[in-house]
Amino acid sequence: MYTRWLAAEDVCGYTLALQDARWWNVAYHASAVWRAASFRETEGQPMTLRRAAALNAVLAQSDLPILPGELLLGTGTTRYVEHGDPAALEEAYQYLEPIGGRYFTTSFDHAAPDYPTLLEVGIRGLAERAQAALLQVRETKQRLFLCSVLMALDGASQHILRWAEAADVQAGECPEWADLLTEQAAMLRRLAHEPPQTLWEAVQLIFLFHCIYQLDDRNAMALGRLDQYLYPFYQADLAAGHIDDAQAQVLFDHLIAKLAHRGEIQNICLGGVDAEGHDAVNALSFMCLEAVQCIGQPGGNVTVRISKETPDAFLHKCGEVIRTGIGFPAVFNDEVQIPALLAQGYPLEDARNYCFVGCIEIYIPGKHAPWSDSRLNLLRNVNLVLWDGWDSISDTQMGPHTGEPQSWEEFYAAYRTQLREDVRRHVAELNACKQQAEDRAFELTSPLMSALFADCLERGLDLCDGGAHYPANHGIAAMGIGSTADALMAVKRFVYDQPRFTLNELRQMLEVNFDGYAEERRLLLKGAPKYGNDDDEVDALAVQVATDFAEETLTHRTPRGGQYWGLMAANVNNVYAGREVGATPDGRLAMQPLSDAASPTFGRDANGPTAVVRSIAKLDYKLVPGGNVVNIKFHPTALAGETGLAALTALIRTCFALGGIQLQFNTTDRDLLRQAIDHPEDYRNLVVRVSGFSAYFTGLERAVQEDILERTEHVQV
Repeated sequence: MYTRWLAAEDVCGYTLALQDARWWNVAYHASAVWRAASFRETEGQPMTLRRAAALNAVLAQSDLPILPGELLLGTGTTRYVEHGDPAALEEAYQYLEPIGGRYFTTSFDHAAPDYPTLLEVGIRGLAERAQAALLQVRETKQRLFLCSVLMALDGASQHILRWAEAADVQAGECPEWADLLTEQAAMLRRLAHEPPQTLWEAVQLIFLFHCIYQLDDRNAMALGRLDQYLYPFYQADLAAGHIDDAQAQVLFDHLIAKLAHRGEIQNICLGGVDAEGHDAVNALSFMCLEAVQCIGQPGGNVTVRISKETPDAFLHKCGEVIRTGIGFPAVFNDEVQIPALLAQGYPLEDARNYCFVGCIEIYIPGKHAPWSDSRLNLLRNVNLVLWDGWDSISDTQMGPHTGEPQSWEEFYAAYRTQLREDVRRHVAELNACKQQAEDRAFELTSPLMSALFADCLERGLDLCDGGAHYPANHGIAAMGIGSTADALMAVKRFVYDQPRFTLNELRQMLEVNFDGYAEERRLLLKGAPKYGNDDDEVDALAVQVATDFAEETLTHRTPRGGQYWGLMAANVNNVYAGREVGATPDGRLAMQPLSDAASPTFGRDANGPTAVVRSIAKLDYKLVPGGNVVNIKFHPTALAGETGLAALTALIRTCFALGGIQLQFNTTDRDLLRQAIDHPEDYRNLVVRVSGFSAYFTGLERAVQEDILERTEHVQV
């Protein structure tokens, strides 16, 4: 058991070999051709059976590349060739188009399966549960669905057996790795049916299922609370003398390397509290962070839950990894997030077990149907008030008529009206889209996914067709809270409280993008308080906007009965959202980016990071339970040595004690970023935190690079 482990220092070299291979960056999408061929063969059969068969066709034909020495076998890429047959591919897409399927908005791949159950019972155990359920149900729909689940589980089992055969073949071709490959082949033959018995087997099975979901084109699947459900295997192996900590560490190094190789956003949740509310940090929590630090690549996503009971040593380790510049981990506050979930009616055990999917989206693993979200532009509604609901960019009457406000109270009341109507319009559009999927729910099944979601087998229903314990929630991510608070503050200060301009004069300036109004713009930029500086007046406006947005959002439901949740998030969409808004009263020029997520407007938070966290902590995050992002950027010297590390961890503790819910950090020198923009060929491996995820800086769009460059760079914590 556990023979031929690579030394820890060799894992980084192995990772570079994966990166240099660039296997995933291929032009030929063979899976579409295989799916189309399968669907043609099964015409006339029930669609849920056809979907299981189509995935099985992909699993039966996908390539099985093995890099000698890798400890985890599996890949989420179908075929490693540079060119396929374009005509065949186009024909396949045309055939598949009317068959359709789910996508992000209609709940597809932002999910964390019930991996603890997979580890407990294995594929055979899942099949036995489906068989038992089949004996209990009577409706044809349920019986057909459960048959498709059994077909999908058999396909997964056969796929794992293919990997076993590939390992045997490779053993004959690589004598120096024959022992390892032979042992892996035997392990895979067991895992094709039975539950894992060791840590290595457990990680291998989880990774293979994760790859299978990627072969099903589900690229943003999460691994949930990895350190929690793998810990019993680690404890048992350690007690039996099967492994030591150094060997276990190498295993996690390989896992992170394989995830990074794929490059998708595959969230891993660490730390937090357990079902009884006690600290859940364990040795694997540290090992995962150590692996992230060792590999140093942006693929994947690691998010850490912090509670009052979290050990200082673990937070210290988080700080060590953060200051490498990779952008992992983001940190979340259990003391706010768990009450937020309780307030939405979730039982305490589930609330304490939350994890993250995608970038920062909140999710109950193995119980929710897949998450979806969208974006809402808070700042645009300020201009809709100024122009009585007219949007100058789209040249349409976008919002309701709210008249000419005669007082600040009337102006904000008009903003609230525009905002609420914006949310309602947005929800109506989303629900119309979601309803189309609901009308075809039995045709759009996910048999293999459903096998790992609570209640699907017992109910005999797909996870998106009423099978999952909880229906899918949809998050509406509010963008630009900082820009919006700043713009409202400028109107309040200079139109109503200390009048310098009339609304008409303000409109004239904005219409010409401040051309000829340099002094007036300077006053708007500098003369009013700005969010992010611990100024109660402008911060109160941010709180009010966030509250009004969140309360309206929480009143809505999806066609399936899921909740609409507010978020303060943007990814890179604050850049694109800025192109939807002309010049605004805070002095922002037309088409410029909005402030990012819950962060202050970059460059306007002038009083240091402590003032930033005091401002952002004033928002009531219990009302926006779907996930939140606050970006803070430090010059590397600010975090240097034990002093810098202690200051960073103290800042996190302070923010969370005040009521903040999330922080994430960039620690890359601005001068270095400028050099990377000018000479990208020299900085291809430079990693930055974008917003909810990390990426190679030189691979980002120039506008996104500039937005990151403009973030306030704090020189001390």
